Amino acid sequence: MATHKKEVLFVGYGNLAKSILNDSFKKRFHVCSINSKNTINFINFKKKYDFKFDIVVLLIKPKIFYEQGDNFLKYVSKETIVISCMAGVKINTITKKMKTNKIIRIMPSILSFYSKSHTCIFSNQLKLSKWTEKNFANLLGTSYIVKKENDINKATALFGSGPAFMAMLIQDYVSASLKLDPQLKKSETILINMFQDVIDCSRHYGGLSSFIESISSKKGTTQEGIAYIKKANINKIMHSALIRTYKRAKELSFEK
Repeated sequence: MATHKKEVLFVGYGNLAKSILNDSFKKRFHVCSINSKNTINFINFKKKYDFKFDIVVLLIKPKIFYEQGDNFLKYVSKETIVISCMAGVKINTITKKMKTNKIIRIMPSILSFYSKSHTCIFSNQLKLSKWTEKNFANLLGTSYIVKKENDINKATALFGSGPAFMAMLIQDYVSASLKLDPQLKKSETILINMFQDVIDCSRHYGGLSSFIESISSKKGTTQEGIAYIKKANINKIMHSALIRTYKRAKELSFEK
């Protein structure tokens, strides 16, 4: 017996929305989106009757929500579940705008398209969190229900922005490698693939620290580079970047 597919409205259709809309998501839900001009784009179905939705996913910038949030009320019924992917905007604020307490906050990443995102979930109602984990977030990769709403701000830094930070580190390593040996330009992918190879192989050594020790010998070539990296305090730089991102997420809850 065929089950009814829930109808989902994406409010906003940027890169994150397109990432969430992976094959598993399209199989599970009927999806359409709405842009800033209130034009509805039917993605994998045609809605023929009223324009209330089972799920409304907020994928817009906080400033737009503060200014135009009331415009989306017409898509929400008493049964509608509202899932917010907006950084910083608290559940109480969303509740006042959307006139419902069925609010969940999640923070997926652009890796969702490949079902590789780690998505943190928070709601004032545990039942809603568990439903979201099972039926929504797990379609995007792995997921975890957090206990405090502020944990979503931390997740924004760690898992929402984290992939960009990691990509930047890889990019910088590749760039530095090409300065040392411009001929590597022809085999740039080998340098990029090395990052995945290191992660895979380090498991056989008991983790990254043991892997580093296995390569570094006293007064050797690797140790020379490791000593410089430690002196430059890359760890502190990365921690500062995460803290700045986390604080920025918190600031967004106060900006109107």
